[in-house]
Amino acid sequence: MIITDYNIFLKKGNCSHCSNCSFVIHRKYSGERLCPECFTNSIEKNIYQTISKYKMLKPQDKIIVALSGGKDSIALLYNLIQIQNKKHRSEPLIALTINEGIKDYREHGLKIARKFCRLHDIEHVVISSKEEVGSTLDEIVKLKKVDEDYVYACNYCATIRRRLLNDGARKLGGNILAMGHNLTDLAETYLMNIVSNRYKLIANQYLFKQESNDIRQFFVKKISPLMRIPEEEIYLYSNIEKLDYYPSHCPNREKEPILRKRVLDFIQECKKYTPEIEFNLLNGFLELSEILYKQSKKTSYNSCKKCGYPSGNNELCTYCKLKDTLIK
Repeated sequence: MIITDYNIFLKKGNCSHCSNCSFVIHRKYSGERLCPECFTNSIEKNIYQTISKYKMLKPQDKIIVALSGGKDSIALLYNLIQIQNKKHRSEPLIALTINEGIKDYREHGLKIARKFCRLHDIEHVVISSKEEVGSTLDEIVKLKKVDEDYVYACNYCATIRRRLLNDGARKLGGNILAMGHNLTDLAETYLMNIVSNRYKLIANQYLFKQESNDIRQFFVKKISPLMRIPEEEIYLYSNIEKLDYYPSHCPNREKEPILRKRVLDFIQECKKYTPEIEFNLLNGFLELSEILYKQSKKTSYNSCKKCGYPSGNNELCTYCKLKDTLIK
């Protein structure tokens, strides 16, 4: 969501919480009218309560924050800094950025991420796709577009980002990888998995699943503290708090007809008539993922012959398969 002026959300009225007569933000899904101060307080309270309710963090956790420089990851890191500052002897946060190599896009986010981390004295690590994979995403797309099995830039990007974020977090000694996924992201992912018949994936996303030691040795636990906050509210919060962030979406997402974008367009259209639709989808995900997880049978899996990661029924994992196709 890219909006040039957040003042369009402000209307004159009385705040539902403090009763001050001022400019207020109307939450259509709850009926609340909040002044900017009460609105930002509610966002920060939501994040703290989400972490507590879903048992996302423990005092001794080493947290790695996925930082792109966009509004979601900046707002997440900003709040985790506040939470960590209130905890006694907590492990220092580390920000981790993946430079996929997207011309006229990633360098802008990187600049803002570096500036934010310097301002808040946060260690910032950047991992380059060019160095780790051998190619930038732009180079991969150029190479792959001539193939019959081309599956859009976002698919290749997701494969690379997931692995590099996980590997980076492991190398940095982290046991938690904090992601900036908001409510809108989770709603569209859930609906996309439904229409794509990916019920095993939904089961695997159950928030309280118990990972085996075999799996735990490969994957760092991911958390999404923004999961109950709609995208437009992250936008409003970031602007009210005057957080510097890069506002543009990835150009690949904008120009390619990926399913995720179509699902999001559908949700936004439905939201005009059912403002709470994202919350309904989140609740549906929470309920269905638990049911499917508890009904699922444990299955064996192969180990990738190149990296050792789980690879399903295949000899190579998706990441190593992609790397193999890039070898000239």
